[in-house]
Amino acid sequence: MPKVLTEEQVRAYERDGCLSPVRLMSAARARLYRERFEALEARVSDVDIKKMKTKSHLLCPWVLEIAEDPHILDVFEDLIGPNIRCWSMAWRVKKADGETFAGWHQDSSYGAALPVVLAGLALSDCGVKQGCLRGIPGSHRWGILKHSEKDDPKSILARGQFITDAFDDSKAVDFELQPGEAVFFDNSLVHSSGVNAGPDRRFLLLVEMLPTWAKPPRVPQPTMLLRGVDTYGNFDDEPRPDAEWSAHALANWSAITEKRAKLIFADSRIGPSIAYGGTRQAV
Repeated sequence: MPKVLTEEQVRAYERDGCLSPVRLMSAARARLYRERFEALEARVSDVDIKKMKTKSHLLCPWVLEIAEDPHILDVFEDLIGPNIRCWSMAWRVKKADGETFAGWHQDSSYGAALPVVLAGLALSDCGVKQGCLRGIPGSHRWGILKHSEKDDPKSILARGQFITDAFDDSKAVDFELQPGEAVFFDNSLVHSSGVNAGPDRRFLLLVEMLPTWAKPPRVPQPTMLLRGVDTYGNFDDEPRPDAEWSAHALANWSAITEKRAKLIFADSRIGPSIAYGGTRQAV
């Protein structure tokens, strides 16, 4: 029996590759985490805050607190079983500029582990007006489609990636969320997001987990075991942060993100952004 979800919800996720909305925390708690991000934002540079776009649980104990929340892990356990590793905790803060977007893409297209389940956790209003996530139910079964990349200053994605194969988006749905709610989706789901028409910024945290039995990527990647045991040995372990934005945490983030960049940008013409330890600007 599932711990949190109903059996119908589990079947719906398996069929559609997505499930929304699922409440993970109260709106008040979601607001507190947004405020923690904004407090950090106020004390680090505009460039350095982009590091929160990948592996932010290595930089801030309070982000790891979200990943280790028993209720959140219970939902993941309902979907992938009791032995769980964290792939990443990735902040997607979208300006209210009416320009920043994400093209249609699959997160699995650049050599990620398979499967990874993502929970897009809203820490602000995430409706159509704010540029919420959109997805095509069932598209996780299409296989990995062909993608191209573009150094587009308006794209929130690591490589400005977008699908070039023809596909049918007529059944796409908007994953509208209230603060504290999440959409769960498979990393092969075809998804995108529109622009934020304002007036507030859109705060979304991608909580990314995988089962210990997941197929590892071609470039070995460290992950953090958060629940259960790992009898497969497909992933090295990550160190826990000792304090928010400490020298030790930053050094660990840099070393591990360098490995992630070698995976994601292996065949890229544009190279890694600041969010992956590079020098290229990140939205």
